[in-house]
Amino acid sequence: MKLDIRHWQMLKALSEVGHVAQAAEILGISQSALSHRIAEAERRLGGKLFEKEGRRLKLTPAGKLLTQVTLQTLPALARAEADFEQTADRESQVVRLGVASYSSYYWIPEFIKYVNQKASHLKLRLVASATQNPVSSLQHGSVDIVIAPGYLATPGIINTPLFMDELVLVTPYNHSLSHQAFINPQDLSEIQYYTYSQTVLPGFEYERFIRPSGVIPKQVEVVEMTDAIIELISAGLGVSILSKWAVSAALQSHRISSTQVGQQGLDLAWSALTRESEINNSPSKQIAKLLAAWYKQLN
Repeated sequence: MKLDIRHWQMLKALSEVGHVAQAAEILGISQSALSHRIAEAERRLGGKLFEKEGRRLKLTPAGKLLTQVTLQTLPALARAEADFEQTADRESQVVRLGVASYSSYYWIPEFIKYVNQKASHLKLRLVASATQNPVSSLQHGSVDIVIAPGYLATPGIINTPLFMDELVLVTPYNHSLSHQAFINPQDLSEIQYYTYSQTVLPGFEYERFIRPSGVIPKQVEVVEMTDAIIELISAGLGVSILSKWAVSAALQSHRISSTQVGQQGLDLAWSALTRESEINNSPSKQIAKLLAAWYKQLN
C-alpha cells in the first residue's frame, strides 16, 4: 500500500469539513503539517486528490473514489478494534445506543437496571447524534444499535420488532382539541404547528394524514429537538403530531395533552436496528433481544 493510516484519516477529515484549518484541528496537527501530508499523499499516488475552490478544498474525481473507500473502511476498522476489545474483556462490553427521530431518553434508567439484572457485562452508552441519521450512524460504526420508529428496509440492517405505538396530536394541557375524540386535518389549518424534520418520512403524519387531505398547516416551524417542541407546546405556543411513547413522560406529568389523529388513528411500530454483519450473539444483538423482552413484559 502506498498510503498510511494517517493519510486515510486525512481524507476522511477533509471530506467532512473541506477546510484545511478545521481538518487540521480535527486531526490534532498544524495546518502546515496537514498541507505537507496532502502533498505527500499526492506524491505517493502520482496524482491530485484535491483542487482549490476559494478557501475550500474540492476533491478531484479520483479523490472522490478514494474517499468513498475511506469512509467505508475506517469505520469498519474502528468496529473491528471495538469488537476485539469487547471479546478480550468479557467483564465489560460497551454498546453505543441511539434513538432515531425523537430525542427521548426518559426510559433509559429503568432499562439500564433491567440490563444490569439480565446481562451485567453489557454497558450502554448513549449517542445523541444518531437521532437524525440512524442508518448512516450504524453503517459508519458511530453507533451499535438504534431504536427507530417506522420500518426502515435497508440492506445490511436488521429490524428487531419492539412494540406498537401511535402518532398523536400533542397540545398544551387541557387544550380545546384535547377534548375531542379525534382530530381532522382541518383542525390544524390555522394553528401554530411544530415539526422536528423538514424531510417527509414514509409512514409518518405528513404522508398518512396531512398530505392526503390537501389541508396544510399555514404556520409550520421546524424544531429539531423533541424536548424543545414539548417545552413550546406546554407553554401554549402551538401543537405537533408526535410519538405517544416519546412524549409519555410529559403526558404523565400533565404538562401536555394528546388526542387521536384521525378517526382510525395512526399506528407506529418501533424496532431495534442492528448491523446484519455482526455475529448472532454480539453485544448489540444481545441488547436488541433484551429490549424486546423488556417491552414485552411492560405490556
